[in-house]
This record gives sequence, C-alpha cells and structure tokens, in this order.
Amino acid sequence: MNKLSATKTLHICSIGIILVILYIIFYGRFGDINVDSFREAYIPIQMLKGQVLYKNIFNIYAPLSYIINAFLFAVFGVNLNILYAAGLISTGGILFLIYKISNKFLPPVYGFVTALLIIAAGVLGTNVFNYFFPYSYGILYGILFILCSLYFGLKQKFFWAYFFYSLAICTKYEFIFLLPALIWFSRKNDVLKSIIGFIIPIIFTTGFLFIHGVNMSDISASIHWIISMTSTKTLSWFYTLSGLKFSYNLIPLYFINFAKIIAPLFILYYFKNIFVKPAVLIYFLFFTTPAILIFVFPLILILTFINYRQLNRKKLFTVLGSVLISAKVFFATLIQSYGIFFLPFALISLFILTPKNFKKPLLLIVLFLAISISTANIYDLTKKNTKVESAAGVIYIDKYYANSLNKLIDFIKQNSAETDTVIVYPEGLSLNIFSERKSDNKFYSLIPLYVETFGEEIITARLENFKPEYIIISDYDTSDYYFKSFGEDYAVNILDYINNNYNHIKTIGDKFSYRIYKRK
Repeated sequence: MNKLSATKTLHICSIGIILVILYIIFYGRFGDINVDSFREAYIPIQMLKGQVLYKNIFNIYAPLSYIINAFLFAVFGVNLNILYAAGLISTGGILFLIYKISNKFLPPVYGFVTALLIIAAGVLGTNVFNYFFPYSYGILYGILFILCSLYFGLKQKFFWAYFFYSLAICTKYEFIFLLPALIWFSRKNDVLKSIIGFIIPIIFTTGFLFIHGVNMSDISASIHWIISMTSTKTLSWFYTLSGLKFSYNLIPLYFINFAKIIAPLFILYYFKNIFVKPAVLIYFLFFTTPAILIFVFPLILILTFINYRQLNRKKLFTVLGSVLISAKVFFATLIQSYGIFFLPFALISLFILTPKNFKKPLLLIVLFLAISISTANIYDLTKKNTKVESAAGVIYIDKYYANSLNKLIDFIKQNSAETDTVIVYPEGLSLNIFSERKSDNKFYSLIPLYVETFGEEIITARLENFKPEYIIISDYDTSDYYFKSFGEDYAVNILDYINNNYNHIKTIGDKFSYRIYKRK
C-alpha cells in the first residue's frame, strides 16, 4: 500500500470511528419531542397497521423514506433504535461519498476536513436538523441518494447516476432541480440505460402506493393542499425567518459573515507567526454563529462565473450541480437549520473554486469551524440528560421537558385504553409513540401553518366526526410560524370547540406543561 492509499484508508477509518463513538456517547440525544421528529416514526407505524399514505395519512413529503422506514420496522420491529441505526448508517454513507467525491478534485485532507465539519454541524446538531434522528428521513436518504448520483455521474456510470437521482426525488422533491446538469453532463451516453435507471424507482414507489390503495383523487387532493400551503402567510414567515426565502435583510448578513471569514483567511495567508493559528482558532470559538456560512452559495455562483473557462466538465458539473441541488437554501446556508444538510455540496464546490494560494488557509478555517461548532454542540447535548423510555425506545432530553412528558405518558397509560385516540396540539407525536396510542392521521399536528391551510371549520368538523378520547394542549411555542400560542393568537375557534365538548381534567408540568382534556 502506497502512502496516498494509506492516508485515504486512515481518513476513512478515522471518520467511521469518530461517527460510531459519537453515536454511542450521545445515543438518543437527538431530535425534539415536540417538533417533527416523531412523525418520522409515527407514519411508518400507521402504514404497518393498514393506514395508507396520502389517503388515510396526511403528509406533505415524498413517499419513499416512509416506505423504507415502514419496511425496516416490519423486518426489525417497531423501535426508535431502528431509526437511530438508519441514521447512523446513512450518515456513514454520506460522509464516505463526500470524501470520495472530494478526492476526485482535491488532496485527501480536504475531504477529511469537510467530513469533520459535517460531523460537527450535522451529526452533533442539537435540534431536528441533525443526521442521526432528523426532522425528515426524506432529506437524509435524499442527500445520500443524490451524492450517489453525483458519484456515479462523475464515474460516467449513467444508469446508476439516473437511478439514484430518481431515488432522491422520490424521497425529497426539490432534488429534481439537478436534472438539467445531469442531462448536460451525460449528453447522449447510455440514453436508454439512463431512462431505465430513472423510471425504475418511480415505478416502484408509485406502484407501492397504488397497490396499497392510493388512487389519483388522493394524490390530487394532496397536491391541492400542498399548493394551498405554499401560498400561506405563515409559511412565508417561516421561510423568511429561516433564510429559505430571499429578504433584503439578508444582504447585510452576507457582508458581515463574509467579513468574519475573509479577515482570518487573509491573516492566515499573510502571517506565518506560530501564534496566528491559535489566535484564529480562539477567534472562531467566540465568533462562530449559525449564520457564519450564510453567503456561501451566492459566492459559489459568483466564483463559477469568474472561473468558468478554467473549469473542466467534471468540475463544472459538480459545482453547478451543487447549486441546483441546494436551490432551496441558495440564499442562506444556516448552521443549525435546514442548510446543514447542504454543507457537503457547498464545501466541496468552495474548495474547488478557491484560488490555489488560499486553499490551505480556507482548509484551516473549515477545521477551526468544525472545532468551534462541535464544542458548542457537545456542550448543549450534555444538557440532554433525562430519559424518556418505553417499549418503543428511548430519548434523552432536557430535564423539565422530560419530567412533563414522563408524567403525561404515565397518566395516559393509566387512564386510557389502548384503542383510545389521543391527540397533542400543536404537536407532540412523541406521546403517541411512547404511550402506544394512536393520534388523528389527518390532523396529528396543528401548527399555525396547518390551521391556516385547512381552516378551523374543516378541522373542527373532523374532530366532531372523529371524536378523539383525549385532546392535550402543550406549551409548545409556535412563533416560528408567526403565531405563538395555540388557542390564544391562532386556532381560537378550535379551542372553543374543545372547551365546549371536552372537560379540562388535569394540567401536568411546570416549566413546560400539558393541559389534558377528556371528551364529555
């Protein structure tokens, strides 16, 4: 084995070992008991019980990740450990592909340091935007599949490039934007094989849905509600707040955070004193914020335009492909938000486009960012030290959340039948998972976005027809969608319906509370 091969083997083994160690140390400390995470367990469980995606189960996401997770539950049993393991394995595949793709254009150390930053920001992410137990397994599997598509495209194996591209869009619709770059890069090579590779996943996915009872009217209704949702004020607010929608307020943030990066970059380039690197590391420990890389995709597009003539076809495919893949976060690659799933594409492209003399200083900056971000995230993860556990699995969360949820789980188990329906609003499918009680598969969540989309009249009519045994209102702050409190500044008529048809029998929790209502 030559020195280069040994280095690559060492890097891959190191990444794998780091990943497994972090999985063991911080086992179960990912996701959120209120926001999104437990939908990813709940929907596959309902599918195994005969409920049909898009027909009986409302869902705005692509179907393939739920099909995969339902299959995993069917084979290995229903437990959160299965999803955690799927997160670990998928993350390992993502990091391996990042390393392999980077190595096609850059020395091995660049792929290794890129992987370290993904571990720091994504694997150790403290909220629902993490790689082990994400808000959506569609984004996790989608990133894995789209990286496979890029990898096989670069190897000129276009059947597999289109096959994995198709898998990606069956798990997350927005990956469809890669298609023009893939068509341009593949040109007329293996056209028939490419078409076959593209249609196989689509046929399998749609075939699965139709075999299980979905019809065109169900698909049409889902599309109608999704389109209605895109025009809501609450979604516009959320996208603006999270940086997914362009706002002129972002422009100063671009320049401020670009300056935060460019100043130490020039310092590392021009000054070689032994104290410079430690000083820059300390700087990033104090000045790294979630918006530190907010400008990265606009910068990549500018650098691509400047360096267009110097880029060969493979580099151009990779760089433009990374921009198209990341179209949804083009305006804001925020760490600790949706943008962390697109950091691999941003960093590989940025290293490719950076002038040669500045590549090593930029490499050091990415390494220092990895140290800074991982330090902050590890500190926050250690605060998640109280266990919530049942036969369905275990999660560790902040003490006051865990105490409230544990008491609620005990109450529901002791005071309800296994066949009773229990709904937590605005969100809280964690209760349904840990207490093994069903929710309403249409309106299992009533964040402001869904209330605005469907309207209170439709929702209360559903409650009147469905008649859940318990409705529980939590203190969950929904202000990311503009309105903060369920029943106070939104869903007022729904709460009136609950008060008229249910008895408020108990309030559980102190800093985070649940109000329990039982049907009269």
